Amino acid sequence: MSDKSGHSQRSIGLFDATGIGVGAIVGGGILALAGTAFAATGPSAVLAFLLNGLIALTTALSFTELATAFPQSGGTYLFAKRIVSVGAAFNVGWVVWFASIVAAAL
Repeated sequence: MSDKSGHSQRSIGLFDATGIGVGAIVGGGILALAGTAFAATGPSAVLAFLLNGLIALTTALSFTELATAFPQSGGTYLFAKRIVSVGAAFNVGWVVWFASIVAAAL
């Protein structure tokens, strides 16, 4: 898709955003480390995956509520800026960025 000046527009729809989230969770957790988890803990790894799924669901539902309350783009930075302060939002932004880098490395 391009605008009148010939530059492409960037947009992410619901399906795209969901795909990115699911890909990060599945790729980092289940596909990359499942063999190691089962080798180290045996069948109890299933319990760990179920608990992690519950935590991921709770997090996703929390972000859904926040996105409904604040429909602007900005994610966790915007949420922290509106609720706490600009300084806290700055720190949250850097922590989320660092956590994303670590998750990508895993």
